[in-house]
Amino acid sequence: MRVYFFGDLHGNAYALEACMKHMDRIKPDEVYCLGDLAGWLPFGDRTLERIRAAGFPTVAGNHDLLIAGAIVDRPEQIDRMQATAYNAGLIFPVPGAIEFLLGLPLAIRSEAFTVVHHAPFVLPSGTGEPSIRCFDYLDEKALRGFIPAWRDYPDRLIFSGHDHIPAVYELPDAGDVVIHRHGARDESLRIRIEEKSRYWIKAGSVGGPYRDGIPAANSVVYDSKEETITLHRIGYDTGPLYETLASHRFCRNLPTMAKYVELLRSGKPPAEK
Repeated sequence: MRVYFFGDLHGNAYALEACMKHMDRIKPDEVYCLGDLAGWLPFGDRTLERIRAAGFPTVAGNHDLLIAGAIVDRPEQIDRMQATAYNAGLIFPVPGAIEFLLGLPLAIRSEAFTVVHHAPFVLPSGTGEPSIRCFDYLDEKALRGFIPAWRDYPDRLIFSGHDHIPAVYELPDAGDVVIHRHGARDESLRIRIEEKSRYWIKAGSVGGPYRDGIPAANSVVYDSKEETITLHRIGYDTGPLYETLASHRFCRNLPTMAKYVELLRSGKPPAEK
């Protein structure tokens, strides 16, 4: 079975359509969305509606919960709060959209893997409510802190997004974490699953901002027959997106988005096949 994972769309309909075409070529048996349907880019209603119509199993991302008013952001995240407010204004009038976001689960577990937006180890248990603390970022200190819970976690494979940097984190039964990442211009990276290792797969971002500096949509394919995990970079024409964001009077003034616009202006994605 081949399973397709993608997330962190953030309103980028151009990248999402490239990802959907990639799915059509690969023809996976199952598809999961890793959350953050909206947020950052000022077009979150478009990508939310596209995913809602597709019906893919989807977990809640921090931006989804922020937009729906389910959690409160950290006070220092000023530009993220502004992007959240802008997207909430777009999404609240869409019939059923907020109810859809509030109904997304924090995690989905199958027989073979867990799907979350960030980390299963920090999610509330039972009827507990999530908070923004469930969505910190995966630096080296956080990774080291997660290792005991990761070793005890019941599922060997964890698929998530959130950090916008695609990577496969391998935890052998004995030894230190091994991190697998694309080369600077690689279109794909395939990892063979070792019997005595655990894997935490960060899919990167479909829509950006692209924190690895490569303006291309990202996704993951897990092949249970071949026992492989493949990280994909999917090239798309970023010109129309750049032109729209560069002329957007609200969005272009957010520091995070200004950096993103500059990346779109100067960067080149890998060629699409």
